Amino acid sequence: MAAGLVVPISGPYVGTWNALPMGTLSDDGYELGVSFGGEEVNATDAYGLTLVEAIYRGFNWKVRLTGLEWKTALVALLKEFGSTTGLLTDGLLTPQLLNVGTRWTTFAQALVLTAILGNPPTTPQSLTATNAAFAPNANSTFLLTSKVRQVPLDLVLIPYTTVINSVTVAVPFTVT
Repeated sequence: MAAGLVVPISGPYVGTWNALPMGTLSDDGYELGVSFGGEEVNATDAYGLTLVEAIYRGFNWKVRLTGLEWKTALVALLKEFGSTTGLLTDGLLTPQLLNVGTRWTTFAQALVLTAILGNPPTTPQSLTATNAAFAPNANSTFLLTSKVRQVPLDLVLIPYTTVINSVTVAVPFTVT
C-alpha cells in the first residue's frame, strides 16, 4: 500500500481589532472555536432518557488569544465598555463603569486576521469578523509581576448580514 502525501497547513497570523494591532501573541496564536446549540429530545416514554433526536439552535463562534504585548488593541478590548473618546487608545488601563444596559453590538468592532506566510499558502489567507467583542461573561487575568504580561482574551464573533455570491446571508465571519 502506497503512503499518502500529507501537506500540513500552518503559519502565523497578524491581527487587528478596530484597526489597532493585536501585537505578539503566545505560540498558540488565534484559536477559532465553535459551539453548536441544540435542544435534545431525550425524555420519552418509549426510550427513556435515550437521545433520539435534537433540534439545531444555532452556533456561537469565538476567538481565544493570549497577548504578550501591551498593545493598544488589548487595552482597548479590556476597556471596551467603559471607554470614552480618547481613552480607548491611550495605552493605560483605567476602566470606567459606563454604558451599563447598552447593547453588546454597540461596542463590537472588526477583527481582521491575516496569514503572513505565502508559500505554501496558509489557509485561510484572511478572516474578517465585523462584530468582534469581548465575550459575554468571559474573564481575563494578567500578572503584575516581573514576568511577561500575558493577557488572555476571549472574543465572541456576533453574526451580521453580508452578501456572498449574490445571496444575503448571516455569518459570524468571512474568509478568503
